[in-house]
Amino acid sequence: MKHSSLAAALLAVFVLYGPARAADTPANALLVVPAGTAFDKKFQDFLEKNGAKLLHSHPPSVFVGYIPQELDKQLNEKFGAQVYRDRVDDWSSFARYGENAVYAVNAWNKRFVEDPPEAPLVVSSQVQQVGRTKDALKLTWNEVMKATGYRLQISPDENFETVILDTILARNDYRLVPAFWKDGVYYWHVAGLLTLNTGEQKEGAFSETYSFAVSKPARAAGIKLGAPPLPAKSKFKGRPLSWASPVSFKYYRLQLSETADFDAPLLDVFTDTCAYKLSGLPVKRDTPYYMRVQGSDGASAGDWSPVSEIVIEPPGPIARDARTLKRKK
Repeated sequence: MKHSSLAAALLAVFVLYGPARAADTPANALLVVPAGTAFDKKFQDFLEKNGAKLLHSHPPSVFVGYIPQELDKQLNEKFGAQVYRDRVDDWSSFARYGENAVYAVNAWNKRFVEDPPEAPLVVSSQVQQVGRTKDALKLTWNEVMKATGYRLQISPDENFETVILDTILARNDYRLVPAFWKDGVYYWHVAGLLTLNTGEQKEGAFSETYSFAVSKPARAAGIKLGAPPLPAKSKFKGRPLSWASPVSFKYYRLQLSETADFDAPLLDVFTDTCAYKLSGLPVKRDTPYYMRVQGSDGASAGDWSPVSEIVIEPPGPIARDARTLKRKK
């Protein structure tokens, strides 16, 4: 019975302030009130007298509606109410109002799709060593809402005046092989590449800057490493980028660029095989790109291969595709 009375009272408030003119009244505020305040006659009269309307209810304490901005201070002083007009970043303060309140904040925040998106948070400032011989490093960061990819930059200086690696990634981690780098301290940060609800593509803010050090043990001079051979032109259809190498390098560094000078590579990654999958990356079909590869034995790196012009062709039809067979029938 108690729950029925509460629901009836809440419905009365909502009918009084909401559906009658919800269609032509834009919501401009998220309102949080102490428990029971929404059913206080003085509170209801104050809203009605001053042209405020509650349009969406998230009982018992959270409402979305139209509230003239000059009422914010009075609502707080008279009724202990809090008015939010911008995106809510601190969700923790809403947890005490229950599940409905958290849902309300989530719905409210979706109104602000044009706000600058949040920067990725680095999972740990301690770079992990990975691989069987621990001669590779792994950079990791959290996933960002609406992100379809990430942009990673690495620089030898903290203010990123000189960027020596700038790459697009499909996942929220990056494997780096120090053998391709000179000894020293390097700085890195990462940004999310987002697709908003409007379909607009947008790059978010960069994360805080973190660093890692490269310090390779001295080694006796040996045979200079060569360069993997690449054909002048290649086409790839329904398979990863790949290359043949007569020398079995332990690691490879692959760059993919829209221009043959590699001033701004689209892709700059490391792999321990002679192949790399492009799935999830913004690579256009039937468009010329330029590719080059460098090899390493795990301690030092060889020369870059010749530049190869490549084209990624659209994948062919799936063999015995059920949809095709259906149409034929």
